[in-house]
Amino acid sequence: MTALYKVLIVEDEKPAREVFKQMIAQEKEIFELVGEAVNGKRGLELFKEFQPHFLITDITMPVMSGIEMLQALKQLEQDMPETIILSCHKDFHFAQKAIELGASSYLIKEDCLVQESLLTDTLKNFIPRICKREDDRQKIETIERKNDAGLSEEGTDLASPVNSIMMSVIEQLRADLTVSISLEDMAAKVGYSIPYLSSLFKKTTGQTYTQYMMTMRVQAAKRLLLTTDLRTFQVAEQVGMENYRHFNKIFKRMVGMSPKEFKQSNHQLHSPIRTENR
Repeated sequence: MTALYKVLIVEDEKPAREVFKQMIAQEKEIFELVGEAVNGKRGLELFKEFQPHFLITDITMPVMSGIEMLQALKQLEQDMPETIILSCHKDFHFAQKAIELGASSYLIKEDCLVQESLLTDTLKNFIPRICKREDDRQKIETIERKNDAGLSEEGTDLASPVNSIMMSVIEQLRADLTVSISLEDMAAKVGYSIPYLSSLFKKTTGQTYTQYMMTMRVQAAKRLLLTTDLRTFQVAEQVGMENYRHFNKIFKRMVGMSPKEFKQSNHQLHSPIRTENR
């Protein structure tokens, strides 16, 4: 029997939630409801617990909205679920923000309540994408098994297609630090799924995609602090971190001192030694 596709519903209005649950139940040979939540915070907890294939969520909810939950999901650096955003009104701003955060579709809640098959038909449209991700995950597991057995050819052949693509990825990241290329965008560029690229990147560099980008930025910032008279906020902008406070926090965590302290300590180390006449 084919495994069912897991669905999580996050909806604060109980009547609507009950209707959506019934719709999922009518397709019990395809979908399995693994959880329901009344706000994004609880939805995030259930996502971590059940890892659903599909997430159906309202936008406006107490405690944590659907948009805020999607933002939190993106920080997990793992496969995003196929997300169906529901809204009570047509709002282009919300729709645009939802798509930017990885939502698969944006539906009007009233349309879903009136058209009985709209929601489940929308879910079915995204099943092929889930299947592709599962295939990629199996490829990752195969590569890892080969690595464990010392049989991986990709890991030793620098001219292999995989390594060539990884070198291209790294070159693109280094080309201009002021341009932030997300893991999702990079995966789309090279034609890999997000988890597949993430796994290969970690094997190639020893760091996650985000860690590598931060390391590059901090190294570039250290060079600028030592070789220019740029102020700290200007250095942050030069390395693609416009949030000055966030830059300071990351720099201190990775270097052990603030940018200002780093510049002062290295300035002292490289200052000419002064001697007194006796």
